Amino acid sequence: MNFKKYLLIFLFIILSTKNFGQEKPEFNCGNGFEIIETEIESQKTVSFRIITSQKIYTKESFEFSEGIVLISDLNENLNSNEIVKTVATIGVKKKLSKIIAFKTCKAVEIYFKKAKSTKEETDYLNKNIIIELKLDINKSLSRKEKKKNKKKRDFIESIGIEICEVLSKNETEKFSSEKLSNAMVPKLSENVEKMMKVYDLSFEESSDLFMKDLTLYLIDNCKIVNKFTYKQE
Repeated sequence: MNFKKYLLIFLFIILSTKNFGQEKPEFNCGNGFEIIETEIESQKTVSFRIITSQKIYTKESFEFSEGIVLISDLNENLNSNEIVKTVATIGVKKKLSKIIAFKTCKAVEIYFKKAKSTKEETDYLNKNIIIELKLDINKSLSRKEKKKNKKKRDFIESIGIEICEVLSKNETEKFSSEKLSNAMVPKLSENVEKMMKVYDLSFEESSDLFMKDLTLYLIDNCKIVNKFTYKQE
């Protein structure tokens, strides 16, 4: 598959699934739980599963995400501070700067339900949501990690600004994923060596992450791309 065709397919997927917390993802609540140490005396470990997560653009980096978390064995007797500490531990490990944690799979399904929830469903959801938590993940990073994240963010931002300028010159023309691809491909080709150095990964891995980060930047910061993305919902 050539690079442009791959990028078009990728753009179609990411642009059609950008809206966070609105559509039910494909997941299996029964498998894939991880165990993490909590540092809480009354519950030394907790089992959790990341149901879905999505990278977000911040002033520091693209490394942070917002996610839906299912915790299957949380001790009902934990106080609010212990719950915050437990969920924050998961957030730091998984680099989640915004977390919505649930007790049951059914509650997650109601949260993602497209149709309006019944009173019974709303009551169930309220009883089975554990916490909504925002974290400053940047504080938990080392100086080296912060520097690497800033370098990556600055790289994405500089290229994103150039691409947005190109797209905005012909704003009256009909916009499409192919048009976005045509603007992105030359910039990707021009910056392959720098991209691999910034991400410190193989070409395949760094190019995949680079495209995701660049697309998210454009969605959040380029008016014409943002407008097109949310028209797709």
